Amino acid sequence: MIKKRGSPRIVAIALIALLACIAVSGPAQAQHGQMTPVLSAYLKMVFAGDLTGAVDLFASAPDDRGSMMLVARFERRFNDRTDGLDLSRIESPDVREIAELFQSYWLDALMQQAPLDVLDQRLKRRLDGMLVERGFASALEDEDTLFENVEAFIRAEGYFAQSGRTPPLLDLMIWTSNKKADESVELTDGTYDVEVNYIDDFVSYGWSNFAAFGMASTGGWAKKDGLYCICRHYDLDSERFKLSFLKHEARHYADFGLYPELQAADLEYRGKLTELAYSEEGTYRLLEQFTKAANRVENAPHPLANWYVVEGLSELLRNGEWPDEASDWEPIPREQIRQAARRLLENHDNKLADLGPSTAKGIVNL
Repeated sequence: MIKKRGSPRIVAIALIALLACIAVSGPAQAQHGQMTPVLSAYLKMVFAGDLTGAVDLFASAPDDRGSMMLVARFERRFNDRTDGLDLSRIESPDVREIAELFQSYWLDALMQQAPLDVLDQRLKRRLDGMLVERGFASALEDEDTLFENVEAFIRAEGYFAQSGRTPPLLDLMIWTSNKKADESVELTDGTYDVEVNYIDDFVSYGWSNFAAFGMASTGGWAKKDGLYCICRHYDLDSERFKLSFLKHEARHYADFGLYPELQAADLEYRGKLTELAYSEEGTYRLLEQFTKAANRVENAPHPLANWYVVEGLSELLRNGEWPDEASDWEPIPREQIRQAARRLLENHDNKLADLGPSTAKGIVNL
């Protein structure tokens, strides 16, 4: 998932769909079970930032476990607006006010109460006005500076924060624990040394977690100064951590220097291919994840990148035939999948080289 501002440049990893650990009351209170058709369709809506079809989805399959899990909670959160962030955990009244502004914006945007650009501008005006009252110079015409001011204010109140745009919505994450470590990460084009921030104890996980009732969340992100990992989402000794965080995010970190103008969907395409290029036991799990979440939709870089990954691998490994089921990948040996992922990465590098590495915006689009 992309968190994007002009400077510093920020990229977040994919929204994590907790397929085998579906949380309906937050990540700490998980119910185990496989993804159902309703849950899968609902998460696609989350990834696209549009929940206007959710009520009809639940009504279309009332006996689906996903409908039974979500229908009442959805009603409280998005229609009655009586269920939301636990703002009691935020001791600072000013930080609590900022979180309330973002929560109100998420509710309006996810239910499309007005055009997104109108809602974006309204939130930015409210944030800027609040900060001007507290001594900041107005930054209403400079989104990057505005969110830098938001983060600086929250840090001064004793919290860590990340804000900006996680397409398609403006986002806010607030946490209290931040530990640093140096990591050396091998990628297909070399080894990169990078500082990793291991972060925990969140009071706001951002809009994706809010929209998905804990079933999906940002797992971390990359900035020019290093990587940020949300610890509770990973076993730090697992292949999943090494692939879906370290390899994926280090690819972004490297690409910031190689392709400074590269856009969100292309960055995510490269991150996902890097995961597959190094995968072992998790190969088919990754392909299932990418295949189920693939979607050619505007302003949603992860579903679009998934679509390009599946299309590219289908061309190389399935004679161009799109898989009917995620399990259709399983007859293909893992080594062939790894080699195909590396080939797609190399092809992408070649195309970007032709466009000009310093100016290329990418080729992954609608």
